[in-house]
Amino acid sequence: MSRNDELTGYGRHHLQMESYGAAAFCFYRAIKENEFNGNAWNGLILSLSLMRREEEIRTTLARFALQPGLDFDRDLLTFVFMMWQQNPHALAQWLRRVVEFNGIPEKDQLAFTEIAEDAERAYEDLVAKYGAESLHSRGMLTLEEYAARPIQLDWLLEAPVDTIYEQLQWWLEDKDSALSAVRLLCMLPDTRSEKLLRRVCRNVAIEPKVRTHALLALRWLGVRGNAKLYKFNESFVIDLDNPKPELTISVPAVYKPALDRVKLWAAKEKGLVTPEVYEQYASTDEVQLPPEIVEKLDEAEVPPLLQEVSHALIRAAHDEYYPLVPTISGTRQWSAALLMLMKDYAVGIGEEWPYGEPEQDETAKQHRNWLLSASPDFYPSIEEVRKLKES
Repeated sequence: MSRNDELTGYGRHHLQMESYGAAAFCFYRAIKENEFNGNAWNGLILSLSLMRREEEIRTTLARFALQPGLDFDRDLLTFVFMMWQQNPHALAQWLRRVVEFNGIPEKDQLAFTEIAEDAERAYEDLVAKYGAESLHSRGMLTLEEYAARPIQLDWLLEAPVDTIYEQLQWWLEDKDSALSAVRLLCMLPDTRSEKLLRRVCRNVAIEPKVRTHALLALRWLGVRGNAKLYKFNESFVIDLDNPKPELTISVPAVYKPALDRVKLWAAKEKGLVTPEVYEQYASTDEVQLPPEIVEKLDEAEVPPLLQEVSHALIRAAHDEYYPLVPTISGTRQWSAALLMLMKDYAVGIGEEWPYGEPEQDETAKQHRNWLLSASPDFYPSIEEVRKLKES
């Protein structure tokens, strides 16, 4: 087995162990040694996605498409359509490049060419409406511009390691850059990274959310066993092999029933389910709803932006108060709290809210206030978005 194959194998092992930062480091090194290693490209993009590094995913996808001689990788299509659903220009360019890849079936070439043509027409319509310069200023970059942007792994493998750690020490002492330092350390497999992250977990001068992310970064780095987290004037011992409560950068699974009830409310307001059906399922905490009800939730088509608002609020509160986070029961009240906040956001930025007035019982209001306590900039950010839209 070659050294390059070993690096890729280490990356896959770390992926299986949910050590996504260590995996990304291995895959990136493998690509730097052999840019035709499609397995490593696939693994790097997957690792970055599992760490929610969206901008770096876009850059890596662009670099992949611009690298001649690679084999077609169908697994990447999901990421491409997700990352560039708001940028038809880059999407079309990516598809135009990928049809030239090795091993792509003719039927896929034809399908991707058609999608690229549709995306190009969509981009032309946007240019006619807003102008190319305006779109570019809003972040609608070309594939080459995405590829040219640096990612943190570039720096980690190019700069002297002592220089990196010296810089990271400075970042950790700065409130505005501490989280960036923590998220970078998880991709730098070295005993110094583990020591720094453990210190962050115990440092009360660092924001609680960042301390939670440091705990997660230890896990992504590949550290297992116990780690101490100091919060609320108390020291907590967290088992990184099986952290309880769930330690994640995504929405914790315990919130899924509440999020489903949000969609159930939307389905009721759209007439897709009757009030009686809503009452039947809204008042339970069942994790799995019947397939026919799940189908109605999908039909409700709650806008992704509003769903992301609720997800962001949940993640922020979970990060702030971990490990003293509530046990999620009474999902009807939790869903009502989320609906209140989603409505405030939609109405606040001047968008339509077709889902009626959310239920307003006291428990739901308490849940809403708890979520807001970790996001003090929620309403100011709404005002900023509204002003931006009006400008």
